[in-house]
This record gives sequence, structure tokens and C-alpha cells, in this order.
Amino acid sequence: MKGFKQFLKWFVLTMVVIFITMGFMLYPLLRGATGYSAKMLCSGVFVEGLSQQKVEQRELTAFPFNKVVNTIDYKAKTVKSTILGFVLQTAAYKDEVGATLYTDGYSEINGRVALPGINNDTLPWPQGNAITDTLPAGIDIVGLERFIDQKFEKTTRALVVVKDGQLITEKYADGIDEFTPLLGWSMTKSITAALTGILVKEGKLAIDDAALLEEWKDDERNNITLNNLLQMSSGLAWNEDYSKTSLSDVSEMLYTKGDMYQYASAFKLESLPDSVWRYSSGTTNIISGLIRSCFDDYQSYYQFPQKALFNKIGMQNSIIETDAAGTFVGSSYAYCSARDWARFGMLYLNNGNWLGEQILPEWWVKYSTTPASSSLGKYGAQVWLNASQINIPDMPADVYFFNGYRGQRVTIIPSKNMVVVGLNSSAEEFDYNSLLSGMMQFFK
Repeated sequence: MKGFKQFLKWFVLTMVVIFITMGFMLYPLLRGATGYSAKMLCSGVFVEGLSQQKVEQRELTAFPFNKVVNTIDYKAKTVKSTILGFVLQTAAYKDEVGATLYTDGYSEINGRVALPGINNDTLPWPQGNAITDTLPAGIDIVGLERFIDQKFEKTTRALVVVKDGQLITEKYADGIDEFTPLLGWSMTKSITAALTGILVKEGKLAIDDAALLEEWKDDERNNITLNNLLQMSSGLAWNEDYSKTSLSDVSEMLYTKGDMYQYASAFKLESLPDSVWRYSSGTTNIISGLIRSCFDDYQSYYQFPQKALFNKIGMQNSIIETDAAGTFVGSSYAYCSARDWARFGMLYLNNGNWLGEQILPEWWVKYSTTPASSSLGKYGAQVWLNASQINIPDMPADVYFFNGYRGQRVTIIPSKNMVVVGLNSSAEEFDYNSLLSGMMQFFK
């Protein structure tokens, strides 16, 4: 009997240790799951205008998200997400600002006041939404639209085709229209790069700048340049894995950290700058923090994207959400209508010039589309390239694109003077090679 009691004591103690250890191991993953659930629901419902059911079906059916309990307060415009009765995370929506995941003790951000929007309904495309019925010559519009109908999958949210400056055709899923802001995920990185280019043009930043952060001054990170960050060649350690079974650096940053700039900038150097190409959302949020440092007051920083970019090129259905510390999540959280994504692509197609105004430096697009030395021809400055024709083998080498998780893409085709926007919601890779190459038969 004494031996059994001793065994039972050690068995219970062992099980307690096992459960505590498992708790420590699972807690970060569960925290990431509740953070993702609260943020995606808050933005999906209050920014994109979707139902809770649609967002949960699109985003939250896999484990562990399907174990999260989500409660939406439509009056307060908040979402609270819990799992196993604890690990609570909260996201809140503010009009004209978007949703914010409040974590690490953050609860409110002062000074996020959007500029008044500009009514562009009666202005001609591309500045406005008055679309001409006259199409450029040599387009088989009937064949093109039939082809798009065939390629428009159940997970496709929007497709927009622009050629020679004109909106040729567009198609939307049920519940989405030309004014619905849609998440671009990492296409946001290209917007962050454009904002960087504007500050370079204003003389507030330079791509060869080093000694970027005070906290880097005493180690080798002080040699990292803005160019290294833009080209994803900083040498900083980072794990961009999107696995649902572990919490990688990118997931920890986006769904558990209140200050993403502070989190990303704390990573140490793993290789020499400009020696290794490593895709990193953390790198872009460091750039976003550097952009913030260019402004003396928060309101000027917060209104900068709208004042310097969105209002200038007619992007009136666009926002970039911030983290809980008030810094734009420049890696991931731009919500723009499909037409607005097309406008942004047109800005690059037109070498940074918009209806006669040079918004980006004249050399910026060429710089952005020049392959980073260690990227094997697939990446420039926060822009994906087809220079090696690895990404889109059946399209010309001059093609480049803004690219986001789950099949978000703005493709710029200079040799055809075209922009094609595709927005999707599938975890599977969307076949843009087939879509784009198939479209070409309808343009002479």
C-alpha cells in the first residue's frame, strides 16, 4: 500500500509537470490563435463589411482557430476571442481608421484622425469612378469576360483589368463591389515602399542611409542601410513561416505584439547585410517605424499615407491599420478596394507619375524593379519580379507585381501597358500564370 501511495504521488506530480509544460508550450500558440481570430473578425466585419459567419468560414475553420470562441459587440465595434475559457484577446474598430488588436496592455490610441475624403464619383477614371464605355482598339472584350468568368473561382473576391489607362473589365464576388476595401496582406509592403519613396523625394530619407536606429548603434546592425531593408537583404534573423502548428516570428509579431516595430527591430544580425535575401514582414515594419520617425507629431504621421498618396491618386476606399502602439502595420494591413489597388499599380506603371504630377522619384520604379543582388532575380525593393521568369514563366520578363498571402496580387505588365488586380481568399496558390497568359490572347 505504501508503495502504491508513493507511486500515485509521483504519478500525479509527473502529470502536473507535464500539463504545466504543455501549457507553457501551447500558450503562445493559443495566444496567436485568439489574436488572429479577433483581428480578422474585427476587420472582416467592420472594414470589409462581411458577416461573422463568412469571416469564420474563410479564415477560422482550421485548428486551433476553430476552437476559439468569438464574441462581437456591434455597438461598441469590438471583438473578444477566447480559447478554453481563457487567453483573451480583443480587437476594436474605429471609423475611418480600421481595426486594431490591443495586446501587451495597450488599450487606446490618441491622434488617429483621418483626413476628409474626396468625392471622386463624378471624376473620370482613373482619378474617379466615372468609367468610359469606349475601349482601346484590338480587345476581344466578349472573349475576355468569358475567360474571366471561367477563371473566377469560388475563393476569388475581385478581378480588375486595366489597359492603356482605361478600366477594361471588373468582376466581384457576391457581397463585394468596386468600393469594398479588401485586405492586400503583403501587398501592403509595396505601399510602404511607395511612402518611403515619397519621403526620399522630400529629402527626409535616403536609400543609402545607415545608422538607422539608436538601439543598433553599438553593434553590426549599425551598418544596415535603408536599401538593405527595402530589398529584404538586411541580414537580420527572421522566421516568416505561416504554419498553424507553431508560432513563428511573423505570427508572434502580428497577433501577440502591441509594438511591432519594437519587436522586429530587436532581432540580431544573422548574416552580413546584402549577402543573403530573406523575406521578412518584420523588416517592412522596421521601415514603417522609420517612416514614423520622419514626423514631429503623430497626426502628421497618421495622415501621411492619405495626404501624400491615397488622396492624390483617387484611392478613396483605402486605409492602413496600425498596431496598438499606433504605427502602421506596413507589412500586412492595407485594405483597399480592387479599383484602388489598380490605381496603385497604375502609379508604378506610369513611373511614379500621376496625371502629370511626379509623386515618386523619377528613378524609384526602376530602382524598385531592379533585382536585389541575392534574390535570384525574383525581388526588388518590396516588389516581386519576373526577371528570371520563375514566378510567371509564360509572361514577359518585364512583369513585376505586388504580392500578398492567399493569392492577393497586383500585376504590372509594362510591355502591354496593363495592370491586372486579383484578390482571393484561398490558402491554395492561385494560378496567376494561367490567368495572365490566358488573358493575352484577347489583346492584339
